[in-house]
Amino acid sequence: MVEKNQQGFSLIELMTVIVIISVLALVAVPGYRNFIAKAEFVETKMAVGPIKVSVDLCVQTMGLANAKACERNTNGIPNDVTAAADTVGMALTGTAPGKDENTVAADTFIITATAPTNSQNDGANYTLTGTLDADGRIQWNDGECSRGELC
Repeated sequence: MVEKNQQGFSLIELMTVIVIISVLALVAVPGYRNFIAKAEFVETKMAVGPIKVSVDLCVQTMGLANAKACERNTNGIPNDVTAAADTVGMALTGTAPGKDENTVAADTFIITATAPTNSQNDGANYTLTGTLDADGRIQWNDGECSRGELC
């Protein structure tokens, strides 16, 4: 008679593997969600680029004293956009745009981008602040996110 040699996993071994996979999933899923949210927010951060370049060019053209003319919907600077589905909201504010008297060093241009309304980051903002210096150039900061985990 031929004896059969049975092989397989015991119930303890299978339960151990399930526990290990569960712990790994518990740790990995939140990290993956944050990664996806951060990657999606890159679109919002990148949207400030064209306005930043437009403001830089306008300030260089107009000079320090007349940088007040560098405001939305003038001198090549686009108008503000309200955030909507698949649309990043954009706004240009600060102490320099539209100022009544001449602009001076330390006046600011603030560009705020808002994530699209159908994004998982709905309502999150990215703010880039530029400060005029005495040479008539703008010194831009590194930008700030309304939710720290997105930057």
